[in-house]
Order: sequence, then structure tokens, then C-alpha cells
Amino acid sequence: MLYTFAGTSVLKGQLKVRFANSEARARQLAKLGDTDVNIVALPSASDKASAVRYLLDSGFAKTDAVKAALEAELTPVGKSNREVKIRVKVARPAKAARKPAKAAAKPAQAKVEVTEAEVDRLYAAVYGQE
Repeated sequence: MLYTFAGTSVLKGQLKVRFANSEARARQLAKLGDTDVNIVALPSASDKASAVRYLLDSGFAKTDAVKAALEAELTPVGKSNREVKIRVKVARPAKAARKPAKAAAKPAQAKVEVTEAEVDRLYAAVYGQE
């Protein structure tokens, strides 16, 4: 974004660099509680870095605090020397079975076939009828 005004103000004791596109921003900052509002017109529409360089070169920074705030605005913000951790999944060999293998399969039981005549005979023997 391009700005046509730039300067500084103090908000709650902290010096801040301000950028705007109209002079009304200075009045708005004063309404919001900023003190020592000092915003000047830029020679041409500029991005933030160009605006700060203009302020530094034009003698806008009359105190060390203002100069330090403007220079801090030029330094990149962020963590440039950040460690990056990458997790990689490695296939593990299959775990050994936790249950021991069954020793031997149970022997198959022989089928028993019963005829209807045997069932009748057993029924009669149990209940006493013949």
C-alpha cells in the first residue's frame, strides 16, 4: 500500500511510527489519545520503507528516540533464524506375536449318528415306557 503522509506519535508512553493518506489521521490520533503527533506530507506516494527513509534523510528525526523508532521500522520483523523441526514416520518391523502359538489343534471329534429307533429306546428307558 502506498502512503502520502508519515510521522510519529506517542501512545501510552510508547513512540510509534504512523502512516496515513490524509491529514485527518493526525486529528484522529489526537482524539484516540496519542500525544506529540507529528505527521508530515511525503513528496510522493510511498511504501512504508521509502517513507521511513525519506523521514530519516529529511532531518525529521530530531531526537534519538525518534531516530531509533524509524530505524526499527526498517528492520525486518519476524524470526529469520528459526529452527524448523520435521517429523518423519519410519516404518517399524512388525512386533512379535504376544500370545504364544497354540501347541496343537484339538482333535476332531467323531460324529455320532443316532437312529430314531435308538432315540425311542433311550426315551423309554429313561421315562419307563416300553
